Amino acid sequence: MKTPRRRFRISRFTLHMLRAACDRTRPAVPNDTYTRLGPDDLAATFVGHSTVLLQWQGMNVLTDPNFVRRVLVPKRLVEPGIPIAKLPALDVIVISHAHFDHLVKPSLRQLPKDVPVIVPTGVAELITPLGFRRVYELNWWEAYERDGIKVVHVPANHWGRRTPRDRDRGYGGFVIERHGHHAYFAGDTAYFRGFSEIGRAFPIELALMPIGAYRPPSFRQVHCNPEDALQAFDDMRARYLVPIHWGTFRLSYEPIDEPIAWLERLSVDNGYNGHVKILQHGKTFILPTEARQETVAHPVTG
Repeated sequence: MKTPRRRFRISRFTLHMLRAACDRTRPAVPNDTYTRLGPDDLAATFVGHSTVLLQWQGMNVLTDPNFVRRVLVPKRLVEPGIPIAKLPALDVIVISHAHFDHLVKPSLRQLPKDVPVIVPTGVAELITPLGFRRVYELNWWEAYERDGIKVVHVPANHWGRRTPRDRDRGYGGFVIERHGHHAYFAGDTAYFRGFSEIGRAFPIELALMPIGAYRPPSFRQVHCNPEDALQAFDDMRARYLVPIHWGTFRLSYEPIDEPIAWLERLSVDNGYNGHVKILQHGKTFILPTEARQETVAHPVTG
């Protein structure tokens, strides 16, 4: 699928954002599966944008918590798939970088302050004033390991400043490992060759991959489109892909439903046979027990 070439102009983009401020918010339709999981289950519930509740053999990990009605100007299009008050007790929070749609202070203020928060280098100073008592900064390939869970900070192709005049801060994804089972949370990233390195380092069973905010074309320098995400999934030789960073906020020029429709089409056309799991807000994917850590025969996408 070719995306129309529409150059970035600040005046046009500002108008686009102002229109996004008037969007309506529709309710999510959760099924509450996340409340009925067993201690051996491996599951992911799509809360919205890049927020996922990862339930990994009895450990609850929350990614890039974002429950706000607006990100600066753009209005939330779908209510959170899990209301923040209904989250289970959390074991770890991971934050991929300092951008306003990923490090969301109003949401973080509502979360328990004794939960470990894992962040890239240079981001802790934005978190600790919120009251969190255990904030751990990692460089790429460094790990946090405690209480039977291991979190490794891995590279991404993005950028880390919170504002244009901010200092450089770290950014990246995370691999979460428990009892030999690995999930990968990309955060925000464009496609890059580092996905192959991540796949060689870890047998990824579940990849949480961003698929939106790729128009105008210059945005692909820091974001994946669905083709990029599927190529990254191939490079990592992961077993399942759950798309994130779509359908929650209007942050770029592509139609809000285009990324998910495009990914669905690519999945069918390239023979992924159920390995791409598209979750609506509030829906949960539980990894099949018999499929865990089997060899993945990925189709060739070219």
